[in-house]
Amino acid sequence: MMSDLATLWRISSFRLLLLARFISNFGNGLAPIALAFGVLGLPGATASSLSIVMAAQMFPIVAFMLVGGVIADRYPRALIVGVTDIILSGFVILNGFSLLQGNASVLSLAAVGFVGGSLSALWWPAFSGLVPEVVPEKYLQSANSIVALGSNMAMIAGTVTGGFIVATVGAGWGLIVDGCTFLIAGILIYQLRGLGRTRSVSENSPSVLQDLRHGWKEFSSRSWVVAVVACYSVVAMLTESVLVVVGPYHAKEVLGGAKPWSWILASLSFGMVSGVLISLRWKPSRPIVAGISSQFFLATWMFAMGATNSIPILIVTAFLCGVSMDFFMVLWQTALQTNIPREALSRVASYDAFGSLFFAPLGLVVAGPIAARLGTEKTFEIFGALTLFCISCVLLVPGVRALKSGKISANDQEIDLAENPK
Repeated sequence: MMSDLATLWRISSFRLLLLARFISNFGNGLAPIALAFGVLGLPGATASSLSIVMAAQMFPIVAFMLVGGVIADRYPRALIVGVTDIILSGFVILNGFSLLQGNASVLSLAAVGFVGGSLSALWWPAFSGLVPEVVPEKYLQSANSIVALGSNMAMIAGTVTGGFIVATVGAGWGLIVDGCTFLIAGILIYQLRGLGRTRSVSENSPSVLQDLRHGWKEFSSRSWVVAVVACYSVVAMLTESVLVVVGPYHAKEVLGGAKPWSWILASLSFGMVSGVLISLRWKPSRPIVAGISSQFFLATWMFAMGATNSIPILIVTAFLCGVSMDFFMVLWQTALQTNIPREALSRVASYDAFGSLFFAPLGLVVAGPIAARLGTEKTFEIFGALTLFCISCVLLVPGVRALKSGKISANDQEIDLAENPK
């Protein structure tokens, strides 16, 4: 671990990337608490109001993700990441000022959220393909782990700070700070815009549709990718609904407000840090099996949220959930980066995100009304059971169980990297 860190630290572009992610993720820790309690603090706001705002933010991410993948494979990825962060900062700050001035409404917050989600659809596939352009391939898992570690440490600080800011000076200031972090991170990443290259265009260049078809071929030819994404099309919907709708509503109505919810989210982030540390020390021979198996702790946390109001118990189960989430995420990103051709990586990442988040907008729309009708405790129980079922199903897929670390799997045929380097 330390030798890899020392090697990576000598790469100036990696240091810049790491710093940018740390700063922006401090803001990402603030944002869910500030926005959720900002919406719930509006006159007459309900759980359904929160559903509308969060769904408006998520819908364009799904709708435009595939186009974002094509753009990210055609133009320098650092340029896209930097510009989208800078533009997004303005809209987030606008949301914050509207809350402070008392001009915010569910409609205005949803409209700004839609713009932010559209920018995120460009950002995510570009960032997914950026790390391999910064570090050598043999250091990818370590680089992913270190970036995730720094990001999660920032998330912890941001989450705790977010709970304090919302409880003392208001949600508007939380969003303003979040917007400033995006601005700083965007300026830092923009300095890496020389990385990668713009694909040359001629009359024989593939069209957007042809690029999408090629990306689909790379995506669909690997059963382990399809199985995991199909699983997460449900699991991500449930998780997003818990984190941004049902959880904050439950905290406001039952647990005591923003502070205890920020403690739970901070524990989740501490768990993510631990999951990353585990991924630095342990490189399992069958990474997807190990990563998916750890996701049973996600269901455990949901069951606990429905079964008890004990903050210590919820903090412990959230910690275990966080461990499983980022342990899996590092293994998953590394598997994609080492098994997908570099020129198609952003498109495959966009199909991954598109499929994984496909049902998320629907989930966010219905989560609030479901929680209001059934009660948050019953909602958590149902979500936990569905999560447990999906995770169990994906482990039955032969391609998932067969994928080994350090192998390229094309059409589920394994090729040793040592014998056939990329």
